[in-house]
Amino acid sequence: PKEFSATGLLEAVAQFVACEDQSLAVVNKKTFRNQLVIMRPKTMNNDLPSTHNVMTYIHNEFCSVLESMKAAI
Repeated sequence: PKEFSATGLLEAVAQFVACEDQSLAVVNKKTFRNQLVIMRPKTMNNDLPSTHNVMTYIHNEFCSVLESMKAAI
C-alpha cells in the first residue's frame, strides 16, 4: 500500500491475525496498537481496528470464500 487507509489497516491486521495464527486479543493489546501508531504517527486511536471489527472482517471474508466455492461446485 502506498497510502494509509483505515480499511487497508483493517485488512492488514486481519491478515496478520488469520495467517500468523494470532489471537484476536492481540488487536487490543497496547503494545500492538503502539506499534501500529509508530509506523504512522498521525494515526488516531479511532483509526485502529477493534477486535470486533477484525473478527467481523475475517468472518465476512470466510463467508465470501465459502460462497465462491459453493458457486464453483
